[in-house]
Amino acid sequence: MAAAMMVVIGFGAVVQAAGPTPTTAIATKKMCPVCAKKIVAKLHQVDGVAKAQADVQSKTFVVVPASGRVLSPRALWETVEKNGEQPVRLAGPSGTFNEKPRF
Repeated sequence: MAAAMMVVIGFGAVVQAAGPTPTTAIATKKMCPVCAKKIVAKLHQVDGVAKAQADVQSKTFVVVPASGRVLSPRALWETVEKNGEQPVRLAGPSGTFNEKPRF
């Protein structure tokens, strides 16, 4: 089930479990392991970020927001950019961007 799951509790009450966490993926032109580690640390400092990780082989950062938070695509893009890598694509709940987002 890709969407939310239904759970039956007690006297037939139905509770809907939360769906998958909305992640943001940021693809870059290149990525060295040392820079990736530094940028992941900086992404953790962006307001509302719960988790960030890098996949050096695919040259992609994946960012997970804290519960109930919406991340700024521009803040994420600029964090990667200001710390040594050039983003080429950002895809997340706020849309897909091939250049620096305006918000």
